[in-house]
Amino acid sequence: MWILFICIHGILTGFFIIFRKQAVQKSNVFFVLALSSAIGFLLISYKYAEALALSWEYILILLGKSIIVSTSWALELYAIRDYYLSVLQPISAIKVVIAFLASMLIFGESATWIQFIGVFIVGAGILLLKNEPNKNLFLQRKNGNNSKDKRILTFFLISCVLSEASGIIDKFALQTITSNQMQWWFMLFNALIFILICFIISIKNKKFICTKSDWKNIYIYAVAFVLILADQFLFTGLMSPESKASIVSILKQLRVIVSVLIGGLIFKEKGLKKRLYYLAIIFLGIIIILL
Repeated sequence: MWILFICIHGILTGFFIIFRKQAVQKSNVFFVLALSSAIGFLLISYKYAEALALSWEYILILLGKSIIVSTSWALELYAIRDYYLSVLQPISAIKVVIAFLASMLIFGESATWIQFIGVFIVGAGILLLKNEPNKNLFLQRKNGNNSKDKRILTFFLISCVLSEASGIIDKFALQTITSNQMQWWFMLFNALIFILICFIISIKNKKFICTKSDWKNIYIYAVAFVLILADQFLFTGLMSPESKASIVSILKQLRVIVSVLIGGLIFKEKGLKKRLYYLAIIFLGIIIILL
């Protein structure tokens, strides 16, 4: 059953990525993160009794997780705001490689030489995609800057590493705490972090970070709802003692299929057909890792 929960999480996260890209096309990145996190917290705030029963040691762990995730989200949103989803999301499959190595080094999970071949194929597919020769297809904005392109790609890769670090924390923590406790404190800390950032930016710029129209950005509300729903499935799946970190990370990559195929069509991304070949290579490697 835990595999089904993770699969549902992966599909929902694909739509979560699409909605976030649509949201930041209209509003400031930090405002999108602040409002969606605040709404998400309000949606689960009624679970306060269970959440407040958590010991302070685990609350600090969840604070650390929130700092990691908030950094990852900010870096990722700055990337997907300007770049094609059909380029970035397949690159995010690097998370599978990270999780594969972490599962052996941290959780003591075993691996076969065939799975190592799978890791190599995933890496090869990512490199092919990253080095796509037609750079005009690489960006959604016009007049791309090579220096900025490299910096944004670096930000995105860092966000992937941080995201997987958060997943490792989830696996450890959810053996002791409940999914409701995890989600309540996580959303609270994220909301506070992003609201504080918005406040600082507004003071620095001497004007509010948002306008009246930003509050009507329906995609921000969609982001909040889908995030809460997706995380419920994720945390429930991770609470199963049978769940494996390496398999969880692989199943999460269902979001790549959703965000690339549906997102690519929604945003009318050029060169989508060619990138599907690279995506096929990456998923061949993922399937081999599952063997």
